Amino acid sequence: MTSHHSIFIHPGLPEETLTADVAAASGARLRRVAHGPVDYGADLGDTALEIELSHDYEEDMGIPFDRYQVVVTVRDFEGHRDREQARAEHVFNRLADVRRYWLVLVFDLQTVIATAAPPKQEVFPHR
Repeated sequence: MTSHHSIFIHPGLPEETLTADVAAASGARLRRVAHGPVDYGADLGDTALEIELSHDYEEDMGIPFDRYQVVVTVRDFEGHRDREQARAEHVFNRLADVRRYWLVLVFDLQTVIATAAPPKQEVFPHR
């Protein structure tokens, strides 16, 4: 499995609001994926954006993945890590500007790059 950037999001409901916000943040049109773990996908030119409305990740390395309902994965088609990170940070920052989600941006499920929370909330959502 290759390394990639992921944005964990809570809450993930209502689905229509979340997908509209992710589409606006990425500047892409999301397509529903019929089969597999990915629920929505988008081609961002040089990167792919994939949304899983649920996941099985548990707390690891102090990151409470299990408190987030949704994971958005950003993968560069050519493996350019800096370009992938820039795209993931752009989407993350646009979602953070909405101020309705708890967010954590991670690289390779090991390194926290950034976190965001709704106004006057703790960094990570409560269980």
